[in-house]
Amino acid sequence: MSEPGTVALRASEDGTVQAVAFSPDNKRFATGGSDTRLRVRSIGIGAPPLEVTTDGSVTGIAFSPDGTRIAVADFEQVFLRDSVTGTALWQGPLAPGNSINSVRFGPDGRLIAATDTLVAVLDQASGEIKQRITVDPPLIADVDLSRDGTRIALAVDERHGGNHRHAGSARVHDLATGKEVSRLTPKDAVFAVAFSPDGQHVLCCAADDTTRMFEAQTGKQTWPTEPEDQVTAPNCLAFDPKGKWTVVGGADGFARVLDADTGDERGRAPRLKPGVPEEESFGAVTHVAFSPNGKHAASASIDNVVRLFNVAGDPLYTVSTDEVLALRFSPNGRWLGVGTMNGALVIDNGEANQG
Repeated sequence: MSEPGTVALRASEDGTVQAVAFSPDNKRFATGGSDTRLRVRSIGIGAPPLEVTTDGSVTGIAFSPDGTRIAVADFEQVFLRDSVTGTALWQGPLAPGNSINSVRFGPDGRLIAATDTLVAVLDQASGEIKQRITVDPPLIADVDLSRDGTRIALAVDERHGGNHRHAGSARVHDLATGKEVSRLTPKDAVFAVAFSPDGQHVLCCAADDTTRMFEAQTGKQTWPTEPEDQVTAPNCLAFDPKGKWTVVGGADGFARVLDADTGDERGRAPRLKPGVPEEESFGAVTHVAFSPNGKHAASASIDNVVRLFNVAGDPLYTVSTDEVLALRFSPNGRWLGVGTMNGALVIDNGEANQG
């Protein structure tokens, strides 16, 4: 039995790894990035590795629910490939001249892809675009799909890379009709969004240093009920799959676990040692994720450390890495996939922490 924090797979690649994904059976790990290659490797003993040349930098990867297909955001096109042979089943751009930033499958097998300005719903069999949701002015900074696949949440930053003030919103759209269902408008640009597991609420964080929860149907904010005086500079977030907790990463160097009902802090990582000043910096948190069992969360920060911790913030392990660009748990929680500036790795969370 491996100790939690053991690196089970390390893959050096000629460039950055911006996208990672696990197969539904937890046995394969897919990576892609700037070296124009899609790679699928077995974790441990399994099928021989698959390597496919891509047209450009890979920014998104997703396995189909049955594991037989793999969708790839390949520069300006979406490719659907056989996950074993790598054969392209179809390919096509969403909007010529626009790079695709993310791809994911809905529970019904439909494929959802996003650019800076467009979300498209594609038919898996043909690649035909069934629905378009456009955002003007851009930019779509983040997207999340409800668990039942009926709605999509968008984080919108209208002045990406510039003045973020009074320039964003968190929006919920119906995927069947494309119509906007609700909207929350913080003071400034929204960086990240996440649906609650039941689809009733959306969590978002914004450039005005706020983390907010709102009702997906009405846009009504449920917390915080009063302005917060604590500046945490949130920029990434995730929901516990059971709906009890959220984890929010901030530029102040901490990943905070919050009660999903109230927004009250339950714990934070890293934990400060006795006598260490509160203002000590560990480097901005850039990625967070919650394990499928809801007991642990992971974070990555610019101090080049990946951390796994429980909801109280107690550490299970730390692993030193290069700068992290992607972070994802396997479906069973046994593995944590990490994409970095110089390759990828799979960290073993231990048998006791899966499920």
